[in-house]
Amino acid sequence: MNWYKLATKESYAEMFAWFEKRTKMHIDLVQKNCEKLEKYDPEKFKGLVEQAKNHDASKFEDPEIDPYVYITWQYYCKEHDRKFDAPKDMDEQMNKATQHHVKSNSHHPEFHSDKEVDLINRKDRDKPPSEMVDATKMPDLAIGEMLADWCAVSQEKGTSLNGWADKNVNVRWKFNDKQKDLIYELVEFLS
Repeated sequence: MNWYKLATKESYAEMFAWFEKRTKMHIDLVQKNCEKLEKYDPEKFKGLVEQAKNHDASKFEDPEIDPYVYITWQYYCKEHDRKFDAPKDMDEQMNKATQHHVKSNSHHPEFHSDKEVDLINRKDRDKPPSEMVDATKMPDLAIGEMLADWCAVSQEKGTSLNGWADKNVNVRWKFNDKQKDLIYELVEFLS
């Protein structure tokens, strides 16, 4: 789909340029964090660097690319106090793209859930959905990439990795005690 038709050619070009720059920067940070984790525990995180070579690659393909241009721009505008409302048609596509992304990438807890729908809060994708997502089947390697991802976002935004974990572990995503211990061990190491 060519959702760029919802924006002017010039504004879409600016939006796409930011999406590409920000997403590539994010992927680079994730990969660096994965390198740290693989060195930290080479046995548990063997192959993490290799796995991270494909981090967020789906955002550059259909059905995610155009909606993620809008998602990334929406965050950019929010952070820079710029007014931006995605068109209604795009809003639904943004939610579908997010759902597709988390079910297609193993570093997201939703990937490991047996549930297929309502895994994302449609009003605010940074907040928990109506029901906690079961992530208890998530393996250590995926948890490592998830923490590298969380850390990259906290590095980009200058926010607390520990604060994000506190707001989401066993609130948004259900983890078992062993997973929770690993998550907080990695939060401490990466902070």
